[in-house]
Amino acid sequence: MYPKSFVICDVEQEYARNLMQAFKEHRGLGFQIHLFQRMEDAQEFSREKQVHILLAGEDYETSQRQLVRAREKYVLVKGGSAELLDDEKAVYKYQASDKILSAILREAQEGEGLGAGSGAHGGKLIGIYSPIRRIGKTKFALDLGKETAKKEPVLYLNLEEYSGGSHYFPGQQGDNLGDLLYFIRQEKGNLGLRISAMAGQIKGLDYIAPIPVMQDLWSVEETQWLGLFEEIFANCLYRTIILDLGDSIRGLYRILRECQTVYTLYMDDPLSMAKLAQYTENLRQTGYEDVLEHTVQKKIQLEAGGCP
Repeated sequence: MYPKSFVICDVEQEYARNLMQAFKEHRGLGFQIHLFQRMEDAQEFSREKQVHILLAGEDYETSQRQLVRAREKYVLVKGGSAELLDDEKAVYKYQASDKILSAILREAQEGEGLGAGSGAHGGKLIGIYSPIRRIGKTKFALDLGKETAKKEPVLYLNLEEYSGGSHYFPGQQGDNLGDLLYFIRQEKGNLGLRISAMAGQIKGLDYIAPIPVMQDLWSVEETQWLGLFEEIFANCLYRTIILDLGDSIRGLYRILRECQTVYTLYMDDPLSMAKLAQYTENLRQTGYEDVLEHTVQKKIQLEAGGCP
């Protein structure tokens, strides 16, 4: 039932506006965010449309907040004691916006008050793969993702054995792609909310931190990867998933087959061309020649210093 309504109501206008803008940067969130300063306006809105989440400041009287019809209610508290209604939960106001959002989504997910998402099935998988090492594949994938994210919600997933995650996503902590796969196996809760709570973002592009341990990556079955992509398209607003693919994942060729477009990076030196030819022959011999039909080969020029 996307988009759902997320109402923010706070007397501090600039604070509320900044909070709304920070929430909107999470493109896969699946909520339409509405901002009010007068509680009377929020009450009137809730009589006309269903409100799934209300986030209100503690400055409003409980009698005012009570009149807003919402499935989930959260109150921005400034510290110390605050008067809450039975159906309200407290969220500390003066913390990072991502922490506020994560706390709300985690509570809503555990209570399952929002129900499962019903986003449109299907979407576009874009695979980035090369049999040639040190060719700038991840940089290409991230640049493509950032550009595509200007037009639509995009999720970047790194499926390499050595992703270099700390380089591309410095300071990223908490859940990673392995945790997301585990969550899906449990078959409980709302996947859209879970991803929104754990996704990071760089320049408009959402991403899930890579699996840090190579053995854990190896253990993921082909069907689990394919099931993950289907679940994301079915339960989230992402219309495009960009896959940064390495050689160690199970079902690599099958995943490449499922992609609408595969970008294969190469250089025109003799060794690189020999590897590209061997990869192409492997596709033919293993029955995956059709991958070449939706492959775009991208020639990479070396910059000064020898790095792509």
